[in-house]
Formats: sequence, C-alpha cells, structure tokens
Amino acid sequence: MRSHANCMVCGIDNQSALGIGFHQTGEHSTEGVFLTDERYQGYTGILHGGMTSTLLDAVMTHCLLQQGIKGLTAELTIRFVVPINIGSKIYLSAQIVDQRHGIHRLNAVASVDGVVVAKASAKFIEKK
Repeated sequence: MRSHANCMVCGIDNQSALGIGFHQTGEHSTEGVFLTDERYQGYTGILHGGMTSTLLDAVMTHCLLQQGIKGLTAELTIRFVVPINIGSKIYLSAQIVDQRHGIHRLNAVASVDGVVVAKASAKFIEKK
C-alpha cells in the first residue's frame, strides 16, 4: 500500500523498516511474525516494551488496512504477560471485534512458542 510505503514496521520503501509481512487469515483477522534481535532490547536479553507495543499496534493497523480502512490509533491498551527474550520469534494476530460510527475496536495477541506474552486492545478512527 503506497500510503504505508515508509512505515517503520512494514514499509517497502523504508530501508530501516522491520520488514514484517502481514497476511489476512480471515474476514476480520490478520497475522504476522517477527524475529527479535539485540537492536530492540531494553534490559539485557529482553525485548523493549515499546517494541512490543509497536508490533501489536502494527498488526491491528494491518487488520484494518486489509479491509480497506486507513485507521489511526486513538486508544491503545497493552497487557504485558511475560518478558520476551531476545532471539524469540513472535507470532502476532489481530481481529476486529466491533465497528460503529467510524470507530473500530480491535484485539491483538503476541505469542512465543504457543505462550501468550502480550495482549492489546485498541480503538482506531478512520483517517480522513
């Protein structure tokens, strides 16, 4: 998507982007995978919480994009369940749970080896 070409997470024109590819898994759901490395750590050996938040926000954004909706994050709540070790492969999933009056509510989950490591809920508004 050209409007997203320089995105720091998925931008195809951004050489510094994380390079995550997202794909639609259902009518209202999306998934992606990210392999962590030391560039994104906070405390030694642990993924920075801001990166976890970014990943969850991104998978929810792509869930909307795949519906043809350009959403802007209006509210984001993250629940960090367990620390994520550097070197982990994080599986990201998001789903749309409600859409009314231009407000879209989504949930997302990050998991490692089948264990939920973080959860998010968010409200998005449509970009005008």
